[in-house]
Amino acid sequence: MADEKGQSVPIEQLLDLLVYAPLGLVTQLDELLPGLIERGRSQAVMARTIGEFAVRAGSEKVQDRAGGAQRQLETIVRSLLDLAASTLASEPAREEPTETTDEPIDDRDSSEDSELPIAEYDQRKAAEIVPLLSKLSAEQRSVIAAHETSNRNRRTILNRIQQLGSDEPR
Repeated sequence: MADEKGQSVPIEQLLDLLVYAPLGLVTQLDELLPGLIERGRSQAVMARTIGEFAVRAGSEKVQDRAGGAQRQLETIVRSLLDLAASTLASEPAREEPTETTDEPIDDRDSSEDSELPIAEYDQRKAAEIVPLLSKLSAEQRSVIAAHETSNRNRRTILNRIQQLGSDEPR
């Protein structure tokens, strides 16, 4: 009987699973099917809602981080440009101390750019001129701006003049 019980239990389970369960399901299908359909729909709607929320939250995080990284990068680039401009401005002054000075000169005998308050203005690079602009008066800077606009139109110099103009007390 132990053998029969041991063998009959798996056979009965197989019959339950493969024969009786499908028969019971077919007879109950008309009652169970609407409930199963509704449950499946609600699961799909819930999954879609959670997915949309996750995408929206992830997108906001990515945009926040990208914006922060962009601001940091802009700050670094500005710092590097300022450092490069100050380095370039200081190097030529050391190489040519006898010919050019870092001091602006108001009155000169040269006829080609005698109205300009910086000596040998037209021969200088923008990196040499930018540090000298802060030593000039607003009137002298406007003379430089007018000359620069009508000649080489170097944005570095014109932007610095504009910055210095907004820094003056009113």
